[in-house]
Amino acid sequence: MLLKMKARPTATLKSFVDESIVNQEPREESLAMKLVAKCLSLTVTVFAVSVLISPAAAQLPMVHRPDSLHEQLRTMKAVDLAQLARQEGDAARGAVAFFQPYMLCAKCHTVGEAKPSVLGPDLTKLGQDVNDERLVEAVLLPSKVIRKGFETVTVVLNDGRQFVGLLVERTKDKIVIRQPLFVNETTTFPLADVDVIKESVTSIMPDGQVNQLTSRQQFLDLIRYLIEVRDGGAARARELQPSPALLTFTLPEYESHLDHAGLIGDWNADSLKRGAVIYQRVCANCHGTKDQLGSLPTSLRFAAGKFKNGSEPLAMYQTLTRGFGLMAPQTWMVPSQKYDVIH
Repeated sequence: MLLKMKARPTATLKSFVDESIVNQEPREESLAMKLVAKCLSLTVTVFAVSVLISPAAAQLPMVHRPDSLHEQLRTMKAVDLAQLARQEGDAARGAVAFFQPYMLCAKCHTVGEAKPSVLGPDLTKLGQDVNDERLVEAVLLPSKVIRKGFETVTVVLNDGRQFVGLLVERTKDKIVIRQPLFVNETTTFPLADVDVIKESVTSIMPDGQVNQLTSRQQFLDLIRYLIEVRDGGAARARELQPSPALLTFTLPEYESHLDHAGLIGDWNADSLKRGAVIYQRVCANCHGTKDQLGSLPTSLRFAAGKFKNGSEPLAMYQTLTRGFGLMAPQTWMVPSQKYDVIH
């Protein structure tokens, strides 16, 4: 039986997969159960499942992928999520999530530090007008309410160049903005040089950022942390500050021994498909697609220019690995996944 499976695995597995889809069963589990029933052989079961989930099985019918965490959470009322956060959330665990580099929270928000961020409000000074429900909405729907002082504008000059940033000042003679990649500087444009000023209804906080979390529980932990630092101020934030050991990002040893040229040379139609899936699930949140704008105005739109940190494959790989500006290191990706999405 095993020899027959090796000779033509795709056709045999496809018949099982088609049957399991009709019966609305999980693909791997259903397949394994059927093979065990037919062969009573653990060896065959392991082999068949490994073939099914390998890249060679890309042509097999796919069952519907579950909604992202962001989409799942948005099906619930914000008031209910806020109540669950108070009942089940853990503020200490939420603090660890808040300060993780891949979440970007601490890049734009401070929690009682002496020098506040210019990109987002100090979360210990929100006041009670930002209740629990609004905290949930601020994370899940960042553009629903943009706090005064953090509005984004696009300045289009007479020569066609465009600049996106936070509005700092606007007078009858000039407009001053702060670009997120250069937070310690402001850029001034005489209005005589400006063709159009577009006020954005989109926050610089990325929509879908919660997809970087692993579960609803981690989301509830994060909200509980935000509630406690809002209510307890800087003193409570200091109590909850996680150990640096929990936040350290160290490049894996294998990163210094990679055959980058070989990984690029392996690009093919399958790697392009895998990269498209990753892009749609993660990158499109900020960068958008050809048909739809991303949620982060300062992010380069898909296929619309060159990245500031370089657009050649190796430079893009380093951006994904180490982060750049508001782009966090994509620590969950292995090298082949990074090059798939670059492809």
